[in-house]
Amino acid sequence: MSKVLLQVKGLEKTHHQGEMSLTIFKDVSLSISAGEIVALVGPSGAGKSTLLQMVGLLDKPTDGQVFIDGQNVSELNDHNRTLLRRKKLGFVYQFHFLQPEFSAVENVMIPQMIAGVSKDQAWKNVEPLLVRLGLGHRFDHRPARLSGGEQQRVAIARALANNPSILLADEPTGNLDPKTAGEVFNLLIEQSKSSGIGALIATHNMDLAQKMDRILVMDQGMLKEV
Repeated sequence: MSKVLLQVKGLEKTHHQGEMSLTIFKDVSLSISAGEIVALVGPSGAGKSTLLQMVGLLDKPTDGQVFIDGQNVSELNDHNRTLLRRKKLGFVYQFHFLQPEFSAVENVMIPQMIAGVSKDQAWKNVEPLLVRLGLGHRFDHRPARLSGGEQQRVAIARALANNPSILLADEPTGNLDPKTAGEVFNLLIEQSKSSGIGALIATHNMDLAQKMDRILVMDQGMLKEV
């Protein structure tokens, strides 16, 4: 049986402003195992991005617990949350957020060097990763010289550079045309599976969602599996 990499128990997020309160979701529980790719779908505003932020340690829940690789991260201080996020999590967003002044290789090397990897070792790690993602001929190209699909592949490489346990993706193909979206999605799944990563991918594209191992639906503050 595959190791459980991500477990969420009774998660709730409520915003308070004066006497007003708005509950985004409540009693959300889920688990994702190594090599498992899970789709997160639901209407806009349902709380998908908020849930990813909770799981990704970018925001704190009002209630509930998050376990990453068996560790309860709910009570970690900000410094330790940052360290864990850097070591265990990879993020891919709808927009690539690449640094425009750096090449494809440099954009993928930087997260590793921030994590303490030497420049030489970062280069050795990046080269085969970009080749696998079909970017062997684009090493020295800055984002402005890359197509949308190539930019997003660099973003995927950046997310995978530190060998995370869990990949979180928020509409990773939402800014691409259907053909390119399919190609990028297939690469994302292939790399996640081959690395034994557990992935939670928010998407509005049901064709892509149906290619994943499971589908979770967020609607009216509740999460259910279909």
